[in-house]
Amino acid sequence: MQELERRLNAIADAHTGTCTWALTDLGSGAHIGRDEDATMPPASLAKVPILVTLYRAVEDGRLRLDERLRYEEQHRSLGSGVLARMSFGVEMTVRDAATLMIIISDNTATNMCLDLVGIDAVNGEMERHGLRDTRLFQRCGDAGSRGARGRNLTTAREMTKLLALIGRHECVTADADEDMLRILRRQDYRHELSGELPWNEMNTLGDDPKQAWVAEKGGADRGGVRAGGSIFKGRRGFFAMSPFCEGSTRPGSGRASEGNVILGRLGKAAWDALAA
Repeated sequence: MQELERRLNAIADAHTGTCTWALTDLGSGAHIGRDEDATMPPASLAKVPILVTLYRAVEDGRLRLDERLRYEEQHRSLGSGVLARMSFGVEMTVRDAATLMIIISDNTATNMCLDLVGIDAVNGEMERHGLRDTRLFQRCGDAGSRGARGRNLTTAREMTKLLALIGRHECVTADADEDMLRILRRQDYRHELSGELPWNEMNTLGDDPKQAWVAEKGGADRGGVRAGGSIFKGRRGFFAMSPFCEGSTRPGSGRASEGNVILGRLGKAAWDALAA
């Protein structure tokens, strides 16, 4: 782990802005990190706390995963996803909306999920797990934003802890956590923390998806903000990791942005050291 920490810090040092990260080995419990208590904007990685809060509401009997939702005008948010391009009145289950929120980062589906539980409930659920610096401030697309940091905040340590709880089936319930992992493993966007892993045309790591997988969510915002949160399961190991980048000064956008390149290198170095 000491050698891996040096390697990850060398990669982070190459970023022209701020780069923080944290990693927990879910087998041994060993933990390493860099500036992991610094608050950073998670962008769409904040959808994982929403997912957890949604499953908490299901566990408490306030919602059902098969309950049907209706896409209405108040849910619509531009940006990532497909629902904003569809007609009002489309119906889906709560779990369908949660799936869209995670695997294609659908902002409209996120608002549908968030309206079911409320921002205060998300922040309260994070406090329940001791994550006092992980905060949501507004819905997707709501007016009055103060930039990426005005939408949501977290830290590398806290996001890694949340992912570790899910990975160990210690977050909501064992069944709920496993279902969240099923959704996170179906991620369509593999261009962030797991971007350099050897994904095949079936979006899997080899022929047996039970042997090697990544359950993940990423995020991007203006100002060079790039975030990744993943649970990696490989032949040799099992770990959770969350890095954050902000303030890049190098050219590049989208999947080729400096932050995404750094995230991919961090994830590959950790995978090679602990799981491949």
